Amino acid sequence: MARHHICVTGGSGYLGGWIVRLARPDWSVVATYLTHPVDNEASAVDWRRLDVRDKKAVGALVEELHPEVIVHTAAANPGTDRDMVETNATGTRHVARAAAACNARLIHISTDVLFDGETRPGRQGQGNYVEEDPPTPITAYGRSKALAEQAVRASGAEAVIVRTSLIYGWRPRIGRHTGWIVEGLRAGRPVRLFTDETRCPIWVESLAAALTELAGLRYTGVLHVAGAQALSRYEFGVRLMRFHGVDPSPIIPTLAAESGMRRPLDCTLDCSRARSLLRTPLPGVEETLSQNAGSIPDGTLMSRLPEL
Repeated sequence: MARHHICVTGGSGYLGGWIVRLARPDWSVVATYLTHPVDNEASAVDWRRLDVRDKKAVGALVEELHPEVIVHTAAANPGTDRDMVETNATGTRHVARAAAACNARLIHISTDVLFDGETRPGRQGQGNYVEEDPPTPITAYGRSKALAEQAVRASGAEAVIVRTSLIYGWRPRIGRHTGWIVEGLRAGRPVRLFTDETRCPIWVESLAAALTELAGLRYTGVLHVAGAQALSRYEFGVRLMRFHGVDPSPIIPTLAAESGMRRPLDCTLDCSRARSLLRTPLPGVEETLSQNAGSIPDGTLMSRLPEL
C-alpha cells in the first residue's frame, strides 16, 4: 500500500529532527535543511537542501513532491531583524502559498512570544492566552512570527498554526535552552535568568508527537500546544540543571528590566483545546523530568559537552 507523503522543512533542526523520527514509521518523509548537517540516523529520509527565502525553489520542490502534509519548522532565531523577517515571514509566505497550490495540509510552527505578556483584550490579568487572542508582539522575533501567521491565513492553505513555547530536551543532543546555561556555568561566565518572565516549556518529544498526530487530523486554525506547567526562566533553568546533575547555585536570578531589553513577561498559553483534541499528552517540566529520571547515560551533562 502506498504511503502518504509528508515534507518537514527545517528537518535538520532540533524539533524538525524529532518530527522526522516519529513520522518515518507511517509516512514517506522528505525533509529539508539549509546549512546544518543531516543526522545519519535518518537515512531512510529523502533529504533536500532548501532555502525557504527562495520562492522559486520552494514552489518547485513542493510541486515535485506534491506532499499531503507540510510541517513548517524552518525559522531564524536568533538573527538580525532582516534575517528573521526574510526567513520567518517571507519564507513562510512562500511555503504557505506552495502548500495552497498543491492542496497540501500545512502545519506551521509559531510562538508564544508574539504576545506582549501584558494585554489580554476583554479579560483580567496577564498570560494564559487563548487561540482567539490577537498577536501583540514587542520583539523582532515576535513580529516576524506574527507576520508569518498573517501569511499563512492569507495563503488559502488548509492550515493549522501551532503556537508553542520554550522547547527543551536531551536526545539525541542537548537542547539549546539547556546547553547555553551549562556552557556558561562551565566557563565561569555569569548566567542570569529572569525570575519575572513566565513561559510554558515543552519537551521536544511531546511537541513532535503532537505535531505528528496533527498531521493526520483535519483540525484547522490556531492551536496552542505547550507544556502544562508555567515556570519562570529562572525556575526552568534550575530544574534543568538539577536533572542533568549540574549545580544550579551559580545561576544569578535577575529581572527582565535589568537586561535593558523590553521583553514579554507572561506568555503562558491556555492549551485546553489541544488537550481535548490530541491523544498526545503535554506534561509539564516536573512531570517530564520525573518520568525520565536516569535517562542521561553519562551521569552529567557537563561530561558530554564539547570543551570550550
